[in-house]
Amino acid sequence: MYNSIERCRKRAFKCPLKMRGNLASYGHRYPWRVLVSGLKAADIEQLTRFASGGYCDDSTIVYLQHPCVILTALEVLGYKVVASSSTSVKQDYNEYMWTMRKDFAEPEPELVLKAGKFSPLIRLNDIAMSV
Repeated sequence: MYNSIERCRKRAFKCPLKMRGNLASYGHRYPWRVLVSGLKAADIEQLTRFASGGYCDDSTIVYLQHPCVILTALEVLGYKVVASSSTSVKQDYNEYMWTMRKDFAEPEPELVLKAGKFSPLIRLNDIAMSV
């Protein structure tokens, strides 16, 4: 029982990310376009130095860089590739999709209860262990 609870708890601190890009140049002014979905605000802020084509939708940003540049930047931010495949969109076998994940450190438990003015604080983990 404890192991399954622990596994679920650990999974809650992983952040999935999807990235799609073409390894071949499009031949335009900006030859590469990479779509990244699922970035956190802090990660978006870190990636502002890269040319952006704006938002594709509410959760997807277009970067005007080669996919390897964005993959490397995301790796520096702590993301790891967990899967990749060719998308074969319109028979374009140079387009790939990457699924990435970033593991977050488990946050410190919140202080939830004060028994008295000078008594020690009780944490969520302390309460969970006593149940």
